[in-house]
Amino acid sequence: MDKSALWARHRERLVAVRQELLKSQAGARAGTRVDGDHRPANRGERAAVSSQGYLAAGIQARLSELDAQLSLLDRMPPTPRTKAGPGALVEIESDDGEQTRRMIILPGGSGEEIVDGLQVIDPQSPPGRALLGAEEDDEVEWSTPSGTQIWVVVSVA
Repeated sequence: MDKSALWARHRERLVAVRQELLKSQAGARAGTRVDGDHRPANRGERAAVSSQGYLAAGIQARLSELDAQLSLLDRMPPTPRTKAGPGALVEIESDDGEQTRRMIILPGGSGEEIVDGLQVIDPQSPPGRALLGAEEDDEVEWSTPSGTQIWVVVSVA
């Protein structure tokens, strides 16, 4: 599997999310403006203007987070790995051998399928943290709301 193509596809998705956030932020900022000498006259109007300001600030925080993820992705080479960590392509199976999954660990991954069942997970996510440092044939364990998951690492690339 061409890791460079996976990097590019994931990067495109992050850039698209960033563009949508910029549009939303512009709308939120427009809601914080008042015309000329007009000042919000009642509590409801003041609350709406304040809420839009908080929304714009929250969107700015998410944009900063995305920029940091894009920067990390750009500095990370798509070279082969021997241990699970940022940039690793990992195949795992459940400890009962019934379920096999393929994942790539990249900044900004949110569990979405990038291509043919391959999920992108963030190194800071619970499964990403559980996999960090794992090698082929290692068992990793992590907690989910429905219980503990145990995976066996089939391969790392």
